[in-house]
Amino acid sequence: MQRSRWVGIRSMSENTLNSALKRMGYRDLLTGHGIRATMSTALNEIGYPKVWVDAQLSHVDPNKVSATYNHAEYVEQRRRMMQDWADRLDLFEQNLVELASMPLTVHLEGVPVILDKEAASAPLKPAAVPLLIVTKPGDAMPLVSAAKHRLPAVTSPRSVMKQPLSDIQRERMELVDVFEAPHNLPVAEYAKMAGKSRRWISYEIKAGNLLALNLGNRGQRVPDWHLDPVKHALIQAVLKLSRGSDPWQIYHALLQPRAMLRGRSALESATATNLDKLIMAVSTTVKESEWSPQQLRLT
Repeated sequence: MQRSRWVGIRSMSENTLNSALKRMGYRDLLTGHGIRATMSTALNEIGYPKVWVDAQLSHVDPNKVSATYNHAEYVEQRRRMMQDWADRLDLFEQNLVELASMPLTVHLEGVPVILDKEAASAPLKPAAVPLLIVTKPGDAMPLVSAAKHRLPAVTSPRSVMKQPLSDIQRERMELVDVFEAPHNLPVAEYAKMAGKSRRWISYEIKAGNLLALNLGNRGQRVPDWHLDPVKHALIQAVLKLSRGSDPWQIYHALLQPRAMLRGRSALESATATNLDKLIMAVSTTVKESEWSPQQLRLT
């Protein structure tokens, strides 16, 4: 339980985030190496002190002592910048571009203004600790004007109409629908309903006593028809007469409407009195389906 909670809250790596941004269409639109450099550039342009921003790059400092110090020293500044960053993103989403791009005013109180030439000769006097004030001025010009609209990084599709599916795609989708039909049960669920172990059901499938459908990596499914004794006998007999045949061909042959049964399938019409006739009919259909049109032309 503790491990799953830790996995859920662990941080995402910067490389993962950069890869995701590139896939979203922001390739060549990021500053420097990725999102960290982009955010650092934006924070500098907004007006935050360079020392605040540089402290967020403490992970690249080779000196572990100073890196740890800077990371701990500027915790509150980091929180303030990230909250301001989040607030600006919210404003951008509301299309308040000018308000979101408003720069900050940064100035120090308690520090006298000294010209460069006078700095060297100025006597050292004890002064109060300088106070850094970061404010949002009302008369500042926004970095981005409202006339500039944000364009999506990923180009919109040319047509909103859905592209028609190819024959292969359509057949595959129909096959998935058949595979996931309610009467086709996963092996574990079928074993539970049959009152057998999963290992025994797997053995029966390998022995060719149960019809099992496969579709890629979706596992195996067994039709619940085997739970009916008459249908089970029909399927088992067809399986024995059609060794090596595709299970899907047997499946479709069992459901194929037949004129001799007045449009009903062999599976629907199976009774204890007509099993022999239905077994031969279904087995013949399976054999005929194994011959492709190309093979028929060669013969």
